Amino acid sequence: MGRHYGECIVIEVGYTTLDGTDTITDTVADAPAANEAASNRREELRQRTDIYTFFLQTSYDGIKRYGFIDPLEA
Repeated sequence: MGRHYGECIVIEVGYTTLDGTDTITDTVADAPAANEAASNRREELRQRTDIYTFFLQTSYDGIKRYGFIDPLEA
């Protein structure tokens, strides 16, 4: 797991659809795994036309969403 001042941190990878629904697809332990998961989900879901953005988030000290990524075009 990633660590912040000795505490374990997980990173969640997900996406938001055009209607505002958030979906978490992966929970990983570190930044390299998060980057790989985000890339894999973008490719896997590229045919969907209802995805607004992919994102990374962590729940250390409250949920912090970052790393917004545009979907691939079909």
